[in-house]
Formats: sequence, C-alpha cells, structure tokens
Amino acid sequence: MFGARCAGVFLTALAVLLVAAVALGAEKNMKSGVTVLARAKCDPSYVLYSSRQTEAAHLIRLDGREVHRWDYPQGKTWHYAEMQPDGHLVAIIKDVMILELDWDSKLVWKAEMRAHHDFARLPNGNTLVVSRRTMKHPWKDEGKLACDILVEVTPGGKTVWEWKVEEHAKEVAALVDLRIPPYEKFWDWPHVNTIEVLPDNPAAKKDPRFRAGNLLVCGRHINVIWVIDRKTDKVVWAWGPGQLLGPHMPTMLASGRILVYDNGQNAADSVRGHTRVLELDPLTGKIVWEYKADPPKSFYSPSRGSNERLPNGNTFVAESDSGRLFEVTPAGETVWEFLNPERRKNGGRMALYRALRYPRDLVDRLLAEHGGRKRNE
Repeated sequence: MFGARCAGVFLTALAVLLVAAVALGAEKNMKSGVTVLARAKCDPSYVLYSSRQTEAAHLIRLDGREVHRWDYPQGKTWHYAEMQPDGHLVAIIKDVMILELDWDSKLVWKAEMRAHHDFARLPNGNTLVVSRRTMKHPWKDEGKLACDILVEVTPGGKTVWEWKVEEHAKEVAALVDLRIPPYEKFWDWPHVNTIEVLPDNPAAKKDPRFRAGNLLVCGRHINVIWVIDRKTDKVVWAWGPGQLLGPHMPTMLASGRILVYDNGQNAADSVRGHTRVLELDPLTGKIVWEYKADPPKSFYSPSRGSNERLPNGNTFVAESDSGRLFEVTPAGETVWEFLNPERRKNGGRMALYRALRYPRDLVDRLLAEHGGRKRNE
C-alpha cells in the first residue's frame, strides 16, 4: 500500500515537471521583441529587418519601437531589403525582380530578373545584382543547372556588365579546392549570396587584389569566398574550404580584415551543428577573432544569416533561421537581443535573411526630413 502510494506521488510529481518543462519551452518560443538590452554597452544605431514571408521592412530602435515601415504588397514575398542613404529601400523578390521604393513606399525603379540574395548600388547609380539562369549543365552531357550570374544594370534597366560564374570556375579551383562537377543534389550553383564592392582598406595598400572597387563574393554551396578584379574580371583571391560550411555575408572591415558568417552546415559536405562568426586576415588566411555561443549549439542557423561590425566594436548578428537578432561585444557578451514578433501560420517565429544597422544621426535626419518625430532614447 505504502509503495503504491509513493509510486503515485512520484508519477504525479513527474507529470507536473513535464508539464512545466513543456510550458517553459512554449513560453520561450512565444517570446518576442527585445529580450536583452544593456544600453550602455550597445551601439546606438537603428535596426532594419524584413521577415521572409512578408512584403515589408521595419526600422526599429534598440527598445524595439518601430519608427518607420516600408511595404509594397503585390502577393510576392521579399527575400531581402536594404535601406539606401537617401531613405529609399531596395528589395529583392526572389527569382522575380529587384525594386526600389521611396520613403513613402512608392515605386521608384524595378528590374524584372531572377534576382536573389544580394545587390550593391554603385557610385554611378547602376546596380550590381546577383541573378541566375537555368542552362544546359556545363560539366555533364545531359541535365540542367541554374548557374549564378552577376549583372550590372542601369536605372533604365539596361545590362552593361555580366560575370558568369561557371566561366570562372577554373580560376577559383586554381586557388582553393573546388568540386567540379558539383554535387548532384544542388539544383543551383554555387548559390552566390553576397556581392560587396570593396571600399578603401588597409589590406589594399599591401596587396592590390583587395583594392577599392573589386568585388567580394560568397558561394554557399562551395564553401568559398572570393575576390573578383573588376579591371580583368579574374578571380584573384579565394578562401574557405576546410574552414567554412555554407557561409554568408563576407564583408571588408575598416581594419582590412574580413568578417564572415560561417553557418556550420553544407548539405553536400558535412554538418558542424553550430554557427560561428569569423574575422579573417585575408593577407595571411588566419582567423584572428571568432564568436561562437556557449554552448556552441545554442547559436545555429544552418541556411542563412548575417554579420556586421558596429562602430563601437561590437558585432551585430542575425541567427536568421530562428528569427533572432543580437549584438555581442568583442569578449562575446550579448548586450542586445531581439526576437522577431512576426509569426508563421503555424505559430512559429518567422525567419529572417539579413538584418542591418543604420547610424542614429542618419535615421534621425531622415525622420525629420520626412515629417517624422526625432526619436530620443
């Protein structure tokens, strides 16, 4: 009798613990907005984000308050959105078009093309766009492959430059290990997700491969980041195999080093199971700084993500698959965290592709110019 009573008490207690654990997990999943804010340690810039299953972009303060929003509903969700210095917003509708909206969300410009992942606005007003086209497989007698192409288009929609990735595969292979033909499971290649025009930087003073105007590119499916010389169209530098798995968003820092988001998963190669943000010296190929969570698996975005070095030295990170944004110090302390409040139909948090930060004085000026109230924090 006593043993049965004890067993009943134990099972009841176990049930209570299980219910509590489920409730705690559900509560964690339902959290949204700003969950960490150590304001004195944060960069004071504004945050721009756009959810994967919407047609809008949100500009928010560090406390989570929205100060501006762009939207352009037409039944086609945005892949990526980025604000320009004049307050215009450029958005990519994957494999359909790239468009530009003014501050009031009125259409300024669009180019119908298979745009995806990224673009770069040039000083002459033209736009570099990552695109692709389905073609006969370049390395097989039969079958097709969607190969990436980088294009430069004018405001009038005229293409004035093209760079076809498959035509430069041998140049990449001469610098790093590259599997040719690609893994059969990939329908597209090499899945370019970044195109950045290199700014003036200290590395260029030591090595002309990194001079301003050259292009920094990232191919997720081949675990490679590389530099294109704009004068010759040749690949002049590459890095990644053996270190990167499914990378995103390499960006040149003011120090002449490169920050890159190392997702930790490439379906064809291997799975590390956690994501890292790396700071690389491109002149030596050495990693000089690394951020990973403790425990490492608590920061993992297999498919997408972004990183940005902030003026105060912190690093802004998007754990995109889970819809989480955060800011970390050089020592790895999380001083700001934001969980996407927008939800999928099943109640889960919407994913993001990238998120970006914008200087406080720029945004305050735009708000004032367009009749908005300056948001003091």
